[in-house]
Amino acid sequence: MSRIKLCIVGACGRLGSTIIKESIDNFEIVGAVESPNNSNIGKTLGNLGIIDSDVKIISSDDLSSAISNADVTISATTPKSELLNAPVYVKNNKKIIIGTTGFSPDEYSKLLVILNNKVPSILTSNFSIGMNFLYNLSELVGKLPDEFEISINEKHHSKKLDSPSGTALSIAKIISKSKGYKNLIFDRSKSGQRQQSELDVTSERLGGIPGIHEINIAGQYEIVRLEHIAFSRAAFARGALVAAIWLHDISESRVYSMKDVISN
Repeated sequence: MSRIKLCIVGACGRLGSTIIKESIDNFEIVGAVESPNNSNIGKTLGNLGIIDSDVKIISSDDLSSAISNADVTISATTPKSELLNAPVYVKNNKKIIIGTTGFSPDEYSKLLVILNNKVPSILTSNFSIGMNFLYNLSELVGKLPDEFEISINEKHHSKKLDSPSGTALSIAKIISKSKGYKNLIFDRSKSGQRQQSELDVTSERLGGIPGIHEINIAGQYEIVRLEHIAFSRAAFARGALVAAIWLHDISESRVYSMKDVISN
């Protein structure tokens, strides 16, 4: 079986570089992309100590060239960059996996319009297989009696840009749909008493934590805690590579999720 050829967009970032490192046994890296002002443009993956490879970091201004030989592209950048790059994937008929978070509802809707029914693609707020299993568990909370109330807490490293995390918001969306919550509460300082329609979502930023997400489900006399801890970015990288294997064999041009990946 020939190796799947990958292009990584955001190749020098925390997640992108980890995906490249985790890919070496079963994939071939044929492209590596960064933003035009990145100081690593023109350097090789070997120069940067990511893997032993002469693949050069290419500017996203030349994205078409970088993805030309790729079977699947994996991208972890910024919402603005994803909206600029998405039409290039479509134009070149390239399969794309996007794990970027921080999209506004409008930005996300625009991305869906660009990709859906154009190329096989995966959009996710979290590549982790374990987290996506937790998403599935979260769908069950609606079966609990009304007295059970739920909160979500997430912890990440202090350099993370978005808050709450895209993953926490994904959990909140699933739980809200299952349990009937209407409002997300990010700060209790102005309104201490909880209303039946509210779901608390809190965030902490400290140290180098890759990601901790906790769901607290409390009745009057008992509590259930569901927790996912990522102790290495390799968890996200390996999930992205599982997604790449899955998408490689998909021919129908639509937008998929990691739920589709782990359900097969």
